[in-house]
Amino acid sequence: MEKKIITISRQFGSGGHEVGMKLAQKLGVKFYDKELVDMLAKDGKYNADFIEANEEKCSPPMCPVMPGFSMPVFYQDLPSDLIYKGQSKLIRTLAERGPCVVVGRCADYILRNMNPVNCFVYGSLEARVDRKMSMIPEGLSFTREEIKKRVIDVDKKRAKYHEFYTDNRWGRMEDYDLCVNTDKVGIEGAVETIAAYVEHCK
Repeated sequence: MEKKIITISRQFGSGGHEVGMKLAQKLGVKFYDKELVDMLAKDGKYNADFIEANEEKCSPPMCPVMPGFSMPVFYQDLPSDLIYKGQSKLIRTLAERGPCVVVGRCADYILRNMNPVNCFVYGSLEARVDRKMSMIPEGLSFTREEIKKRVIDVDKKRAKYHEFYTDNRWGRMEDYDLCVNTDKVGIEGAVETIAAYVEHCK
């Protein structure tokens, strides 16, 4: 199998991180998800806490309008802009080094000129809530409604972030090479499905 660059976009709770990690192991390529936070922090410009607090978020630009002017007089990058630019450069650099699997962070758009295989991992809301409920650490307690709200809110933020920084609509079928429902095939099935698809990609 020719090794390729693969991006994984995912609904919250669909298991996209685990799918990406196991896919990278199966294909024998590098895997990047939260590792990107530590790698970017090593540059010294931002610490890991700052990156985690501001990545995959977006806010309106700080463009004050001065009296007598109809347009903003300057543009100031927000923390989310700085993180996006830093991660974009890092993701391109890592992809240039060789085949890899990258989860989230608009990698499908950032690497669009490198012919990646772009996948979207999704599932029903109820199944994703079930998955997140099963992952609650011992000693913590959340209601099903609280987890459901969290799942919905994270998806909304991911969609807003993706659409703010790219030309694509997050989750739209036409913008991906392959969409996989983990309700139907599970994590292992999703890994096998994507691997089989990649094997036949030109």
